[in-house]
Amino acid sequence: MIATLLQAISHDTTWRARCPAHQGENPTALSIALGHDRSGNPMTLLHCHAHQCPIEDICAALDIRVADLFAVVPRSMPALPPRSTSRTTRLRTMQHPGSQDDIAQIMLEEMIVSDPVFLQECPPARETFWRLAQEPARKQALFRALREGKHDRNLVWKQLQHEFGAVSS
Repeated sequence: MIATLLQAISHDTTWRARCPAHQGENPTALSIALGHDRSGNPMTLLHCHAHQCPIEDICAALDIRVADLFAVVPRSMPALPPRSTSRTTRLRTMQHPGSQDDIAQIMLEEMIVSDPVFLQECPPARETFWRLAQEPARKQALFRALREGKHDRNLVWKQLQHEFGAVSS
């Protein structure tokens, strides 16, 4: 909505517009992007590249609150339908799943990316991660999911090594 309000132009995965806080003439000074908060909820990211205007000033110029940039869904509201990702699409379109491990890996990768605390709070997931990661190709895909989910893969791996008492490459 902010991109539309400011008549922003699309720029790769973001939009660019004049910064309403300093009312400059540069039509690409303000970057508008979609992001996620620490809990994985969607949010709008705003950044003034020209003058590094404070987010409070940008929001005030737009007549919105900083809190309006966050889309936190109250617990009383029904859950949103799951978003489709390349992993869930891959799972839905599997004609002949190779094995239960193939399905488990896809689901584990999706949860690692979409839920920041899933691996930490789910012992069976950690055990499955460890077991699957003993195969180099699976380990590489799981590490890719850790990176995409913004986890420290070295820390996760050390914790798993400690928990399962074995050292693997």
